[in-house]
Amino acid sequence: MSAQKLILLRGLFDQFGLDGYLVLKANKHQCEYLRPDEERLQWLTNFSGSAGSVIVLKNKAALFVDGRYTLQAHHEVDKSLFDIIDTTYTSPLNWLMNHVSSGEKTGVDPWLITGHTFKAYQKLLKEKEASLLPVDQNLIDCLWQNKPTQPVHKAVIHPLEVSGLSHDEKIESLTERIKEKDADGTLITMVESVNWLFNIRGHDLDYMPVVFSFAFVHKDGRATLFMDLEKVTDEIRHHLGEKVTIQSYQAILSFLGGLGHHKPIILVDPVLSPLKLITTLEETGSRVLCADDLTLLPKACKNPVEIRGMRETHLRDGAALTMFLHWVIKEAINQKVTEIEAVQKLYEFRARFPTFWGDSFPTISAVSAHGAIVHYRVTPSTDCLLEADGLYLVDSGAHYHDGSTDVTRTIVLGKPTPEQKDRFTRVLKGHIALAQLIFPQGTTGGQIDAFARSFLWQAGLDYAHGTGHGVGSVMNIHEGPQRISKSASTISLQPGMVVSNEPGYYKAEHYGIRLENLAVVVSVDIPGAEHPMLGFETLTLAPVDVRLIDHTLMTSSEIKWLNEYHQYVHDALAPLIEGVNAKKWFYDVTQPLCL
Repeated sequence: MSAQKLILLRGLFDQFGLDGYLVLKANKHQCEYLRPDEERLQWLTNFSGSAGSVIVLKNKAALFVDGRYTLQAHHEVDKSLFDIIDTTYTSPLNWLMNHVSSGEKTGVDPWLITGHTFKAYQKLLKEKEASLLPVDQNLIDCLWQNKPTQPVHKAVIHPLEVSGLSHDEKIESLTERIKEKDADGTLITMVESVNWLFNIRGHDLDYMPVVFSFAFVHKDGRATLFMDLEKVTDEIRHHLGEKVTIQSYQAILSFLGGLGHHKPIILVDPVLSPLKLITTLEETGSRVLCADDLTLLPKACKNPVEIRGMRETHLRDGAALTMFLHWVIKEAINQKVTEIEAVQKLYEFRARFPTFWGDSFPTISAVSAHGAIVHYRVTPSTDCLLEADGLYLVDSGAHYHDGSTDVTRTIVLGKPTPEQKDRFTRVLKGHIALAQLIFPQGTTGGQIDAFARSFLWQAGLDYAHGTGHGVGSVMNIHEGPQRISKSASTISLQPGMVVSNEPGYYKAEHYGIRLENLAVVVSVDIPGAEHPMLGFETLTLAPVDVRLIDHTLMTSSEIKWLNEYHQYVHDALAPLIEGVNAKKWFYDVTQPLCL
């Protein structure tokens, strides 16, 4: 199937004056998750991961993925058609530089590539007298017949009792920062930022409760929101008030084009904004001032109401996950349950709570070798039984009306091997080291990532993903700008930021291990301290499978941390656990280990 699609795609090159085409896993808002009709890369290659790109030349094609997806790509993609390239070692741009010739043009959809990425390609390609050419007509769309249609869902209000700040307060703060930059306004293209700013949510994506929208905010506080008018209710209009003008989603181009008469200075984040909107501003007279999206940090630093919501959300979610783990260990194995059935059961446990919105990402339900695929997504063709042998990794999360969760637990379905216990314990030790860490204000995630890896490193081991990502509140579960990873970052960890703590270990074709809790960055009061200090408050509540621990590797302080965590988990969740057998099991698995 992919072979025929490649032939058809290459058949369009002459018509558009191209020698190649860049296909991005992206939409106009650079969302992590896409609507079915935006899954162009998957349509072409069959790769279903959440990040990647493809370059198709006349005689060669390559799929580019990072270390999280290399195994998955090898399973899903026809390697006779596409070279699979790990971007840890070779970027798409460097690969293109090695395969493009002088004068050749590679096309790209200007709505799907950001201004920053486009500029990087053009700068290097110019050295070979080649170029990246914006093509308004997406070539995949020219070929994709019977694309899925999308139902229209109404936007909803994210109320003050869970948002903590009104949209008027947020816009007022934003305008102060616009003035500090000596700008006349700012364009906001990231859908999470728009939804956060205006306290709205929607159903446009399966795993992100957002409504597709752009926004423009003037320095005087006036704002224009661009969204599908069919999604706008009278309640939304009343909520937004007179200072917010609503225009159709498609009106963004004409609106931006009309700004240029007065030569305004417009703040735009080139890392997030599509090339199409940036060039529209520049070509119609506006002066584009490149700057980070001014909503990113305020959105990342949760206010007290949002933090309270996250704590309450984790109580419900912890109870649901704990009852699910009891079901897996005590019932599922004997009932010959499959990975897909386990996903459905976990959803049922969460859906018992009235505030449940939906999953925050596709649940990773992975038995044995499937666990080694970092972002494994079970399908009918890969589905297998949860049998009493090996490890079971479940990475899942949910959105509730007042917060979001992301949690991973690895449990043993039979008797663990000494190697599995060794690896699990090293992962646990790294998790505890990070959870206990106290660090000075101004510290970035890159400066503390090694604490989570050090015990694996001591055995010559590592994992090919970041240790932690930022977390949104009823928003994208993977939120920037903060992160904990080997990659350098200029963004320091700040009070109110929520991050994941998720070291892991993966033995290809055998098993995977990951342990993930969410934590909020908090101030730490140390008598006599000469610098403001920060630490983590763990939010996630769920037992750790102590059967996988090699006690000889654990220190007394690590055991003490785990015992205190399990006591905290028990005290918090016990009133919410349903069923005599589940209550008894929960009591047993949270008992303290001997020091």
